[in-house]
Amino acid sequence: MEPFESAFEHQFILQAIGDAILAVDLDRRILWVNPAFTDLFQYSSEETIGKKTAFLYDNPEDYEEQGRIRYNRNSPPNNHPYEMQYRRKDGSTFWGEARGAVVSNDQGERIGFTVSIRDITRRKQLLRDLHHEKEQWFVTLKSIGDAVMTTDAQGQVTYLNPLAEKLTGWRSDEARGHLVSRVFRIVNEYSRVPVENPVERVLEQGVVVGLANHTLLLSRDGREFSIEDSAAPVRDGDGNLQGCVIVFRDVTEKRKLEQKIQYQANYDALTGLPNRHLFQDRLGQAIVRAQRSGRLFALLYLDVDHFKNINDRLGHPFGDHVLVELGRRFRNIIRETDTIARIGGDEFAIILEDLSDRHEALVLGRRLLTEASAPIRINHAKSGLTVSIGIALCPGDGTDTTSLVRNADIALYQVKKSGRNNIQFFSQEMNRTVQKHLKIASELREGLDREQFFLHYQPIVDLRQGRAIGVEALVRWKNRKTIRYPDEFVTVAEEMGFIVPMGNWVLKAALQQLRIWMDQAIPLNRLTVNVDVKQIHSNGFADLLEFLLKENCVDPSFLEMEITERTLLFQDHYVMSNLSRIRDLGVRISIDDFGMGYSSMNYIRNFPVNTLKIDRSFLTDLFNNLYDQAIVRTILTMGNSLSLGVVAEGVECGEQEHFLRENGCTLVQGFYYGKPVSPENIPPLFEQISRGERRRLPHK
Repeated sequence: MEPFESAFEHQFILQAIGDAILAVDLDRRILWVNPAFTDLFQYSSEETIGKKTAFLYDNPEDYEEQGRIRYNRNSPPNNHPYEMQYRRKDGSTFWGEARGAVVSNDQGERIGFTVSIRDITRRKQLLRDLHHEKEQWFVTLKSIGDAVMTTDAQGQVTYLNPLAEKLTGWRSDEARGHLVSRVFRIVNEYSRVPVENPVERVLEQGVVVGLANHTLLLSRDGREFSIEDSAAPVRDGDGNLQGCVIVFRDVTEKRKLEQKIQYQANYDALTGLPNRHLFQDRLGQAIVRAQRSGRLFALLYLDVDHFKNINDRLGHPFGDHVLVELGRRFRNIIRETDTIARIGGDEFAIILEDLSDRHEALVLGRRLLTEASAPIRINHAKSGLTVSIGIALCPGDGTDTTSLVRNADIALYQVKKSGRNNIQFFSQEMNRTVQKHLKIASELREGLDREQFFLHYQPIVDLRQGRAIGVEALVRWKNRKTIRYPDEFVTVAEEMGFIVPMGNWVLKAALQQLRIWMDQAIPLNRLTVNVDVKQIHSNGFADLLEFLLKENCVDPSFLEMEITERTLLFQDHYVMSNLSRIRDLGVRISIDDFGMGYSSMNYIRNFPVNTLKIDRSFLTDLFNNLYDQAIVRTILTMGNSLSLGVVAEGVECGEQEHFLRENGCTLVQGFYYGKPVSPENIPPLFEQISRGERRRLPHK
C-alpha cells in the first residue's frame, strides 16, 4: 500500500484543512484516512482500511448512485460539491458536503479518488429553519466561522454576517439592496478575468453551486482574498425559491501553501530551474508538439567536468555558487520557449524546440561551452571549469521520453569517456558500446562474487645487477573460459563502482603471494601493485594496508603502490593525507604512465612520490621519433635531479635497453625480459633473466 499512499500524498495536503479526507482505489476500497475522518465517523483507520465505502452511507442507494456518476473507472472528472447523508459508527447520521477528485499516475492513468467530507448538519438545519427562526438565524450566522451573505430572489443583498463584512469591505446595512455582483466581486486569481457569480446560477436553476477553482475575492478596500465554498438556494416551507445564501471562507494561507508545495515539487531549490519532475513533463509536451508540427527538437544533457574537485578544493558553498551561476548563464542563452532544468547534482538538461536542423543545436552547444569556461568568482576564490554535452534529436534518436533521455545520456557518457569539454550527438554505435559496457558490468559483478580473478606477475629488472629484483602484480579475469585483460574491464569497474573491492582484493592477494616467495627465499625486494585513486579516497584504505602488511609480515619498503597521473588531479586533503600516511608506513609510491599529459613539477613537489614510471608509448617508436627520445631523457634527468627512482616499461628489444642504459635508466620491465606469468613461473623466469637470456614475445 505504501507506493499508492505516496501517490496520493499531494492530494491529501491540498485538501481543506480540518475536513474528513479518505483515499479510495478504483473499486472504492479505502486506502487511507486522515485524523479528521476518524473524529467525524468514529471509526479507527484499522477499521476502515481495505473496506468499500458503502458502510459510510445512510442510504445504500446513495452509494450505488455515486458509484455510477462519480466514482468509477470512466466517469468524467467532477469536483463540484454534493450533499449526502452519512452514518457514524454509533448509528447516528449527519449531513455532509462532499467533494471528489480523480488521482492519476505519471502516465495520466486513473488510479483512484480522494474524497473530502465536511459536516454540514448545522448548515442544513440552519437553512431548513431559516424562515421560522430568523432572529436565531442571525445570531448563529454571527458566531459561525464562515462568511455568510444572503440575497433575495432578485439577487440583491439582504444580509452579511460579520466575517463577510470583513472580507468584502462592506457593512451589512450598506450592502443591503445592492446587486450581489457589486458586493461580491470575484475574479480568477491567475487571469484576473471575472468568473461566473454563483448566485445567478442558483437563482436560475435552484441548485447548490460551488465556486470556481482559484477564485479571488476583491474587497471594497483593495484587499484580495483567495476563497472557496458554495452558494445554495433558500426556499420557504412550500419549496418556493426565496433567495440565495453564499457561504465562503478565506483560504489565502492555504492557497499559498498549495503554491509553495507545487513550486517545491517542480523547481530546484538551489537554482530555481525546473527540476527533473517538471522537465519530464515538458519533454513529453515537446514530443507531442514535434509530432504535430513535424519539426525537429534537441535534448541536451550537460555535466560539469570534475565537479567533485571543485567541492573538495573550494568547499560546497562555492560548488553551490557554481551551479547557480551556470544555471543563470545557460538560462540567458536559450530562448524563452526553450526549457533548461537541473536534473540532479551537477547535471543540467535543455530542450530546444522548433529547430531547422541539427546545426542549430550544435551552435547553442558551443555557446554553452564558451559560457561555462568563463571564470566563476566568489569572494577571493576563482574557478575555471568546463562542461560536457550530449545531444539526442527527436524524432531521429527517439520519439518517447525514455529513449531520448537514455540516448542523450549515452552521448554525454561518450564525451566524458573521450576527454570531456566537448559535444557529441548520439549515434547507434554509441549505443552498442554502452550495451557492451553494461554487459561487462553485469558479468563483472558475477566475477567478483565467484572469485574469477587471479594475478600474473611481470619481472622488474635491475640493469646494473643484471637480474630481476621485483615484480608488478597484474590482474586477470577468467570469464567463461576466456582470459580478459585490464584494458577490457578496469574502466567499467571504475564507472560501476567495483574498482575499490577489486583493487583491495588485488592488494591482499599480491601481499599473500609475496609472503610465499619470501618463505621460498626468492630474491626479490619490490612488489608493485596498481592502486586506483578511489581506493585511496575510500574509508579505511590506509588501515587496511597497514593490517595486510602486518598480517603477512612484509617489510613495507618492499611494497610500491603505483598510482596514475590522473590521481594527481585529486589533490584534496583526504587523498593527500592518505598518501602521506602510506609513505609514513614505509610504503613506496610510484607514478604510472608518467609524461602522458597531467603532470607538472608542482604536482611532483606536493606529492610524496618515490618513483616515476616512463609510459611504454614513449618507447614504441623511440628510434623514429626524436621527441620521444627527448622526453625519455628529460624524465630520467628529472628523476635523477629529484632523487626519484625511474622505471621504464614496455622494453621489447635490445636497442631500447641499450638506449635506456646509456641514459642512466637502471630499472626496466617489458616483454624483452618476460611476459607476465603465474606465481609458480616466477622463480624459473628470474633464473632465466639472471643467465642473461632475453626474448621478444607477442604483446598481451
